[in-house]
Amino acid sequence: MTNEVSSCTKKSRGRPKVFDREAALDKAMTLFWQHGYEATSLSDLVEATGAKAPTLYAEFTNKEGLFRAVLDRYIARFANKHEALLHCEDKPIKDALFDYFSAVAKCFTSTETPAGCFMINTSATLAASSQAIAKTIKSRHAQQEETLHRFLSQRQQGGEIPAGVDIAALSQFLGCILQGMSISAREGASFDKLLQITHTTLRLWPDLIKP
Repeated sequence: MTNEVSSCTKKSRGRPKVFDREAALDKAMTLFWQHGYEATSLSDLVEATGAKAPTLYAEFTNKEGLFRAVLDRYIARFANKHEALLHCEDKPIKDALFDYFSAVAKCFTSTETPAGCFMINTSATLAASSQAIAKTIKSRHAQQEETLHRFLSQRQQGGEIPAGVDIAALSQFLGCILQGMSISAREGASFDKLLQITHTTLRLWPDLIKP
C-alpha cells in the first residue's frame, strides 16, 4: 500500500504544467506595453510567461504571432470595453464622450498596467523592418477612428451635431487628443491631469461642432 501511494505521488509530481494561454498573454502584454515590440526579446517573454520557448512557438509560431495574439487580448480586455461606452444611446453626446475619455484616461494611468496606450507605445518604438506589425497597429488605429466616426455620425443623424459639421475631421481631432493623452501619461501625467484635458476638450465642444 505504501509503495502504491509513493508511486502515485511520483507520477503526479512528474505531470507537465498546463499552459495557461490567457495568463501568458497578459504577462507578454505587460512586456510589449512597457518596452515595445523591438526591445522585447523571446528570452524576455520566456522568462515573463514561465513557458518554455518550444511551448510559445507551438502556440504562437513566433514573436510576431505572439504579439498579434497579445494585441487581440488588449482589444478584448481594454479597447472594446472603452469603446462600448460610446454606444449608450440614452446619454447625451458630451456625457458619452466624457465617459469614454475618462475610461481611457484611467487605463492610461493605471498602476496595474504600464502607462499610456498599448498600441501607441508599441507603434512609437517600431523599427522600419517591422512593417507587418506596423500595418497591423495602423489598421487597429483606423478601427478606433472609425468607431468614433460611426458614433459621431449617429449623433449627427439624431440632431446633436449640425448637418454641416465634417465628422471625419472631428473624429481625427478626437483621436489626436487621445494619442496626446497617451504620450502625457507615458511621461508621468496623472489621471487628474488627463481628466483636465478631457474637460478642456469638451468645453471646446460648441466650437468644434460649428458648421
